[in-house]
Amino acid sequence: MFKEYLQLVRLPGIFTAFSNVLIGYFFSFSFNSEIIFLPYLLATSGMLFCSGMIFNDYFDYNLDKKERSFRPLPSGKISKQNALLIGFIFLILANISASFLGFDSLIISLILSCIILFYNLKLKSISFLGIFNLSVIRMLNILLGFSIIDISFEFIQYLFPLGIFIVGISILAKNETKSNVVIYKKLNKIIIAITITSVSILVINNFQFESLLFLGLFSFLSVYSLFFKKIQNQITFQLLLIILLDSILISFFVPLQFSILVSLLILPAYIISKKLYLT
Repeated sequence: MFKEYLQLVRLPGIFTAFSNVLIGYFFSFSFNSEIIFLPYLLATSGMLFCSGMIFNDYFDYNLDKKERSFRPLPSGKISKQNALLIGFIFLILANISASFLGFDSLIISLILSCIILFYNLKLKSISFLGIFNLSVIRMLNILLGFSIIDISFEFIQYLFPLGIFIVGISILAKNETKSNVVIYKKLNKIIIAITITSVSILVINNFQFESLLFLGLFSFLSVYSLFFKKIQNQITFQLLLIILLDSILISFFVPLQFSILVSLLILPAYIISKKLYLT
């Protein structure tokens, strides 16, 4: 039963949420931020991620009953009532955790909570708005990391590469079962090219030799993902690459060892994804 709960919250994906907030956390090093912020940041981001995954399955119950009957809710291994309760518990705890970080963090956490709920209640059924919403959720998750210092327009530039990348993944994920999926695979390729271009511009503007190493690895693996025959594998692999994309941005602010440490989050995420599906 415990495995089903880990599956419900998409445990492998939580590492991508962690790497998102670590961008802002490592940026804050230059402001002599307290290390005590780190567990609260990870807890807030992680619980928001878990609640989003739970609500996703809760509101997709009827669809999953037809197409993915093996999942914890439609299979009856976890009741809908328990899932809904746990989802709200995670949401409440996430905002309590954010309150310890400061007012800005709490506001961003509350906005994320509302967007997560609104997405699952309504927007996921509207293709374009749903995809845009997922992108905004990830960008706000990065901003959550920056919120432990004063929010500035300067930070917006660091949100866009991931936001663009998420659009490409979401387009593929939402259309993987359609007969014209080839079109969406081409769109995914174009958006990956745009992602690499956008992060390359940031690397040039914030030049660090270490950044080139991570950019090269991310670019190579992103292109490599395009050759996966199974779309599900391609989506999973690209989701894991979020960690490497975040590592590029982190390399702008701190010594190489910190970026390497964050990039290594891809290992437990990948290993666990072999046992628990990520999407």
